[in-house]
Amino acid sequence: MSGTFQWNTVLLSGYAKLPASTTAEAVYNILVVAVVFDIRTGVIVDAEASMVTDLAKRFISKLMVGYNMNDGPEKLMEIFERYYHGTAKKALETALRAVFAKYKDYMAENQPSD
Repeated sequence: MSGTFQWNTVLLSGYAKLPASTTAEAVYNILVVAVVFDIRTGVIVDAEASMVTDLAKRFISKLMVGYNMNDGPEKLMEIFERYYHGTAKKALETALRAVFAKYKDYMAENQPSD
């Protein structure tokens, strides 16, 4: 999706406090997770987290891109539980749950009328 805005996509973000005494906390204080999803399918087409290293940003993005938001947060949490073992794990989970709550609200408010 990079570089081209698409009318069928929406950006959602979630926030969480980072653990104290970490580099990420010293730089950002708050973790931001942002996802862009396709409103027709619920699939995440782009994602980013405010991590300090580019490697962590890319890794987290790859875990999220392609995931279907309609499957709920549990399966994505299982993916993170298996593959992400950084110190920001709890903050990531909290921010992701906030994203899913916003997704649920967005979809409820934007249902096509009969």
